[in-house]
Amino acid sequence: MKIALIFSKFCTGSRPLDFIDLWNNPRGLTGSDLGLVMCAKELHKLGHEISLFCDKIDYLIDWDGVKLINIDQLNETNTKDFDALISWSDPNVFEKSSQQPYKICYTMLNDFSYCFVTAIQKVDKWIGVSKLQIDHLLKLPNAPSKIDIIPLGCSPEIYQDKRVFGRMIWTSSPDRGLHWLLQEFPKIKKAIPQAHLKIFYNFNYDSIINIEPNANYHFTILEMSNRARYMLEAIKKLKNLGVDHIGSVSYNQMTQEYNQASILAFPCSTIAFTEGFSCSVLQSAASYTVPIITDQDCLGDVYKDSGAIIIKSPVQNNLQEFTDSVIKSLSDQQYADNIIKKCRKFSEKLTWENTAKQLENIIICRK
Repeated sequence: MKIALIFSKFCTGSRPLDFIDLWNNPRGLTGSDLGLVMCAKELHKLGHEISLFCDKIDYLIDWDGVKLINIDQLNETNTKDFDALISWSDPNVFEKSSQQPYKICYTMLNDFSYCFVTAIQKVDKWIGVSKLQIDHLLKLPNAPSKIDIIPLGCSPEIYQDKRVFGRMIWTSSPDRGLHWLLQEFPKIKKAIPQAHLKIFYNFNYDSIINIEPNANYHFTILEMSNRARYMLEAIKKLKNLGVDHIGSVSYNQMTQEYNQASILAFPCSTIAFTEGFSCSVLQSAASYTVPIITDQDCLGDVYKDSGAIIIKSPVQNNLQEFTDSVIKSLSDQQYADNIIKKCRKFSEKLTWENTAKQLENIIICRK
């Protein structure tokens, strides 16, 4: 089949993808980025002719057999011959596409506020990433009548057990509970003197950092601002105890960081419904890293059978349990090894190959 994947500028923002050296570019890859490129790669391996419309910073026209086309060239003329168009999260791109191909919106997001009503109506098939994400979306205004589920994936085969004793990592957006981890870190450090934390994410809080706590803004903005100020100050004060904010790193570097991490410490606490799946947690499960998470949003449902340690939310009511779980996982290797064994087995069912095959099946069944 001839299939187009579409990744609009809405998805990339000011950080276009660099296909010259995608895996080593320090820009890194978000969960949405990774899902896009891995599904393109796996669909090509299944024998399909794949084109990828995206915002890119180079002039390559081919990436591992996938044809690369600048998103500005997306129009009715150059999409009419495709069997299917798969847009990542953004149905608005279908306003410029032909009426002929089968249109799929595979959404990683959790609302429709950015979507044109007319574009929503042009989608032939909506796909989400988890049951609770879909349950949430179907309750919203302008929601479609039905959304199918295709989980995101991982690559268990790329990881090796190179755990560094005491190594903890954070690999998600900092507004999702990093402040709780920073608060608890001194207690962890006291119990495990070798404990240290590496934080991987690009902080960009310039627009909200100076908002006063009693300013006339929506509560989510005020909370983000309060958290940002606390986290930035806490990281400075905890640096001498072993807390290091690394920022964004390449996909290959992040793979090595997972190899070396003993724990993914993720006391997830979102301000609004945010976590629909979490590739960070799945990558932790696939590597030899103990995931210690909460049941916030969809995490409890997605990872309930994974072997991950799941703390009941709101995590602020259960911080002692979270901290005790971190300490036990660092101090008891047999305990940690048993968790890792279960997580690795769970991750082997959720590979990018399986994600691509499910996408393929939806297109075939439609035909």
